[in-house]
Amino acid sequence: MFMKNKTSIHTIIYLTLGYFLFTSTMSMLNRDIAGNVEGRHMFLYMLQSFSLVIGLLLYPFFRQTLGLSYKTSRKILVLTGTMYIIGILSVGYITDYAYIVTLMILLPITMGYSQGMIYVHLVRDMYDERHMGRIFSTALGIAIFIQFILQIKLNIGTALPVLMCCIYIFLIIWEFGVSDEIKERKDPAVNVKPDCLRDSGFLRISAIAICLIILANYLDGQMELLLDTSYFFSWARLFYSVGFIAMGLLWDMKNKRIVSTVMVTAAILSILMPAFLMNKRFWMFDICFFYFYLGFCVIYNSLRFMSYARSHGDIYPAVAYRFFDNFITGLLVLAGFSGISFLSAFIVDTILLAVTVFLIFRDCTADTQSASDISKETITDVERLSAFVAKYKLTDRESEVCELLITKDEKGEDMAKELGVSRRGFVSLASAVYKKTETGSRIALLQKYMSDNS
Repeated sequence: MFMKNKTSIHTIIYLTLGYFLFTSTMSMLNRDIAGNVEGRHMFLYMLQSFSLVIGLLLYPFFRQTLGLSYKTSRKILVLTGTMYIIGILSVGYITDYAYIVTLMILLPITMGYSQGMIYVHLVRDMYDERHMGRIFSTALGIAIFIQFILQIKLNIGTALPVLMCCIYIFLIIWEFGVSDEIKERKDPAVNVKPDCLRDSGFLRISAIAICLIILANYLDGQMELLLDTSYFFSWARLFYSVGFIAMGLLWDMKNKRIVSTVMVTAAILSILMPAFLMNKRFWMFDICFFYFYLGFCVIYNSLRFMSYARSHGDIYPAVAYRFFDNFITGLLVLAGFSGISFLSAFIVDTILLAVTVFLIFRDCTADTQSASDISKETITDVERLSAFVAKYKLTDRESEVCELLITKDEKGEDMAKELGVSRRGFVSLASAVYKKTETGSRIALLQKYMSDNS
């Protein structure tokens, strides 16, 4: 079970604190915007969304496009963390232009940088193919639950900014402490131009995400027009976590068609829900479904982009969902999308829904075909390795060591841990492999393996 794995638990703790920091900060800023002067809050919300977008792109831009070292990126985190702490503690003491610069520009950018760092680490250093859905959704679900208890139920008030500062400090400490092993790894994605914009798979995933984001904004806009704001901060918010965990469990299933079918069903229901808002008896049901649907969308889109980033070695897609979510929302606010008539919005969203259904099932078909191709390649590699092992008459334990030496780009100490043997025991087994294959080093072993299979 994934909860028994220490690495999974560390990842959940790291993600939970990071996402709690994000949701609490944005919730605090949004409440502050809502209480602002009428006619000004839309501009402030748009400014906040675009500032967060800039912050999200900073970490992958520094690491991949500019090729900055891991050490330099950590120093930048210290700078953004200091700016965040100063900004969050100054809330309530500044007005006018300083208010706009600090709350709507400075805080979202510094918050975006930390979120970009978290998503990139998740994709490149913490990714667990078998349990990623459960790990990611569990962390986000716990974060929402903690936020509900502290920020809504208990309303800890002034203590919340102090707690948020402590969490940001924790992220910095984690970067300089627990993640020391990451900086020693070879960095495969530095000083490389992102090529995802030319890939049809990425464009298809992006189109699906954009459609689902617009559908979510439509449902949100219709509810804001009819419901009292107290509904948005009631116990129904916990259905956000339910949506997270439900989609996370579905994601880890081998049959991705089930995930696609459930996501399409939820999208269809999302454009039908506003019709129930006319009857007050359905208001609580609608708000519960709204949060459940948002949870579905966040996990589905985030994991699609992270899976793509993982398989293509491009870290920009890791932050793509957060980028699209905030950028598209900012554009919709600018365009006054929530103010259009119910009929016009319904027609637009029906068309978007049809496009979404088509793209999701086409994407699912493409994934199935790709998985089939990968499976064939994997079988071929397994057969080659088996033939190599049989040729040189390696024992079962020596075969495991040989496979790690050929297929893994890890240190001997890490391989020893994976096999559950001591470092000295691993060296002894590796020496036996080198002797039987008449090679004297790992490079020579790899060359012989490639030569025998050419």
